[in-house]
Amino acid sequence: MIHSHRYLARFIVAAETPLFVGSGIASLMKDALVQKDVNGLPMIAGTSLAGVLRHSFPSTDDWIEKVFGSSNADKGSGSLLKVSSAYMLLNEDNVVEGVMEHLDNNILSRYTNLPSRQHVKITDKGVAKKAGLFDNEIVYKGTRFVFELELRGTDADKPHWDKIIEQVQGPTFRIGSGTRNGYGSLKVMAVYNRIFDLQHGADFKDYVNFDPSFNSGLKFTQVTHPEAVSINGYTHYHLALKPDLFFVFSEGFGDDDADNKPLEEEVAVYNKESIIFEKQTVIPASSIKGAISHRVAFHYNKITEQYADYSKGTVGSESPAVSTLFGVEAGTKSQKDAQAGNVFINDWYYSKHEITNNKIFNHVAIDRFTGGAMDGALFSEKVSNLKKGDFSFDIYVNIVALKDVNVEIAFENSLIDICKGLLPLGGMTTKGHGMFTGSVTENGKELYNYEKQTAL
Repeated sequence: MIHSHRYLARFIVAAETPLFVGSGIASLMKDALVQKDVNGLPMIAGTSLAGVLRHSFPSTDDWIEKVFGSSNADKGSGSLLKVSSAYMLLNEDNVVEGVMEHLDNNILSRYTNLPSRQHVKITDKGVAKKAGLFDNEIVYKGTRFVFELELRGTDADKPHWDKIIEQVQGPTFRIGSGTRNGYGSLKVMAVYNRIFDLQHGADFKDYVNFDPSFNSGLKFTQVTHPEAVSINGYTHYHLALKPDLFFVFSEGFGDDDADNKPLEEEVAVYNKESIIFEKQTVIPASSIKGAISHRVAFHYNKITEQYADYSKGTVGSESPAVSTLFGVEAGTKSQKDAQAGNVFINDWYYSKHEITNNKIFNHVAIDRFTGGAMDGALFSEKVSNLKKGDFSFDIYVNIVALKDVNVEIAFENSLIDICKGLLPLGGMTTKGHGMFTGSVTENGKELYNYEKQTAL
């Protein structure tokens, strides 16, 4: 077959949430480090992009093996799709290519010493699992990258190319580890897309003279409509919540004002000259996911009448609903092999203009015998509140996980519990914090609205 066409697209993407594409290397200070280029700046290997893109399409599609290649022993074939590595932008125009002799010291120092995110595995009893603490390096939210796709084919491959372009722009296209815990969401800022028909002299000449440098000027048609991309294969839930009073997603340690404070991280903000870093309050997806998963187990047990006096374990990853929705590690009673989760939730960031963290609560432990304060037991905690608007987030669930009606009902009832104020989020929930009320929709259709219910 003669491949008469070259499909070429160049994407500019921004990390909508922190990014962790692991290098497989640890350091004395961090358990896992991200991939970096020769300059010590973050990058995304082309193999990572190609693998995610390949597995985002159903294996039953007959064009997949043709485009991405096949390892079949009898009729194996190489890939017709070439995927470049993704390299970081230093500002709105310049891309890091090769060895850079003159780099902004502020950018270099921040990206060679990236922040880390701590994690701890929680048991079904709500406490930390032994040896369950670990941390990993993350790339700042907002960091921009450029990568390129090129497909060798014919005029008949145009529908396949359109599907590839659409998939990269979709909300479920995520890169790296922790994609089910809020990491790796990429927002397409721009895509430059052109089809070269090599049978035409002008296209052939343009393709031969094309400058492959990411810093070259582009003469492509620019398309920037990622919001119009369909999400076939996923159910979209949207929650719009209002906090009753205060909430806190804790960092685990304090500052000069309090012993414990909300989690804050710097995000990268681009301009024409460089990158500036702005500190924002973080609401981690893993905290929301953990609360929902435990409530899903409760509702599933209730629906299937699996009560506490039953010997069968139905909590945590042993619950069929939890393992189906949120995944399960290898070696459990119900699953020999590991299974990835089917629920995608993003980390959420709020600037100082949207959220306030200046309310401090002072606490003291009371001696139950004397009724007085215990010596050295005074501590303080800083909490958050929205200045205006809603605390809203989107959840995408693979429809495969919702085939079991009981699983679907348990999941939706858990989301409704949040909107009713029955499922608090974040820390210090036993002290009255983290209570929310609001509404939830499924693919645009309203499932529950607290204000409408209370008005009845």
